[in-house]
Amino acid sequence: RWAEGVREMILKGSWWIPSINGEPHITKPLIPYWLIRGSAALFGGLNEFTVRLPVVLCSLGTLGAFYFLLRAFFNSFWALTGTGILATTWGFAAYARVAQSELYQLFGITLALAFYFHFREQKRLVGYLGFWLSAVWAALSKGLPGLAVPILVALVDLGLYRSKRHLNLKSLSAAGLGLSIYFGHYYALAKALGSELPFHLWIRENLLQAVSPYDNREPFYVYFYYLPELLLPWTLFFLAALPWALRRWSLLSPSERVALLGIGAIFLLFTVAEARRSYYILPILPLCVWLMVFYIKDHLEAPSRIGKFLFYLQGLLTFLLGAALISAPFIALPFESSLKALYFKAVLGVAGLWTWFSLFWCVRQRLAPWGLISSYLGLLIVVFGILVPRLDKPSEKLFGEKLSQIAQECQTVPCGIGKVSANLYFYLAWPQPLPHYATFEELPPSCHLVFLRKSLYKKRRLTEGWKRYSFYSLAPEYNSQDDNKDYILGVEKPCSIQPPFQALPE
Repeated sequence: RWAEGVREMILKGSWWIPSINGEPHITKPLIPYWLIRGSAALFGGLNEFTVRLPVVLCSLGTLGAFYFLLRAFFNSFWALTGTGILATTWGFAAYARVAQSELYQLFGITLALAFYFHFREQKRLVGYLGFWLSAVWAALSKGLPGLAVPILVALVDLGLYRSKRHLNLKSLSAAGLGLSIYFGHYYALAKALGSELPFHLWIRENLLQAVSPYDNREPFYVYFYYLPELLLPWTLFFLAALPWALRRWSLLSPSERVALLGIGAIFLLFTVAEARRSYYILPILPLCVWLMVFYIKDHLEAPSRIGKFLFYLQGLLTFLLGAALISAPFIALPFESSLKALYFKAVLGVAGLWTWFSLFWCVRQRLAPWGLISSYLGLLIVVFGILVPRLDKPSEKLFGEKLSQIAQECQTVPCGIGKVSANLYFYLAWPQPLPHYATFEELPPSCHLVFLRKSLYKKRRLTEGWKRYSFYSLAPEYNSQDDNKDYILGVEKPCSIQPPFQALPE
């Protein structure tokens, strides 16, 4: 969505109106679009690298901001340990590699919290500006939760200790500046569009979506399993840290109490909101890791039987995971000697050996939990850097690029049928909006080349509109498991259709 929006912004020479197939797409704020466009300008073109680069930089910025946050409470070793834990959670790693807005928002939220806790005992303008401008960055990356989460955590801290220290002119001035930038963005967007639509969409996407959503409706309890999933493989430590903190509430430090109550407040905020998705609650991760660092530090400095059991259990599970990685290829492909099979055996074997090495090194050097951090970091690099790119079938990319080539060779403009993803438009890379129709019956005679989702093709009716075309799909080895990511090509005029396309039966 963001990549295609930027591609069309570049075609139109606009910095304000992203669009998808010519239709304005302004449901989300503009920071991700601007950063992607800046990346493309810096490196001379819009491609997968320049689209993903800004989110990678925001991910690194999030880790730096989180280290800065933890240094307000821990020495450098424990701040670095917490940063390593955050970097190796599934929720962080999974979204740090895709061109979506979640990590843009998380960067702003984490940086706002870092500014707040470093300057909470002071009344300095730099602290107030850092907090509000970071929160506005988060809000202009994805939506209002970017402002709501850091403000909510700050209010929890101020309410817990009945502090009014930040009700002063500097704080209010910084807040006014931040909010002026936030709403000024929507005003400028409305002026560029010549419509009040951005303000209506702001109300729909931020306010109405929370109380009466038009999509993303999931049961109220979904975050009880989404949150543990996002915290993998550190979930056991978090599930142990919660009751540990609740049982010893009276003994907790002020910072520990704020972390615990902040988790509860954010969890309640996103649970009460009617629209729910797994990645919505991603802003809670820094506070969960913050609480885990308190727990791990306490149990390493004053070992208990429960703490020892948890560390041994996590170590054993990680050791067994390493053994599974080493043995799995030889079980699944025992006699396969192709280059591809040997490659996967080597990659998984090295990953398993790295896991074992990390654990043994940690025990020898007495650097718990860095053996776990090192193991998980290696596994994430293997999964996201090697296995996913080779195993995931980019059917939309291949279909879009081949369709563009066929359309140019046939000297015709392809026509879309039904719902088409922004991904396909991006890889098709057509220089102007493409004709688009709801059904085959609406197609004019000029549409000699059509494309549609496989899911829609399966529902086709044998009318005259369908009979005009011969249909082709990508060969099975290139298709995704999801019909919504696979497309069908319909051809009326004689065109040279070559592999990887294959004809579908009449």
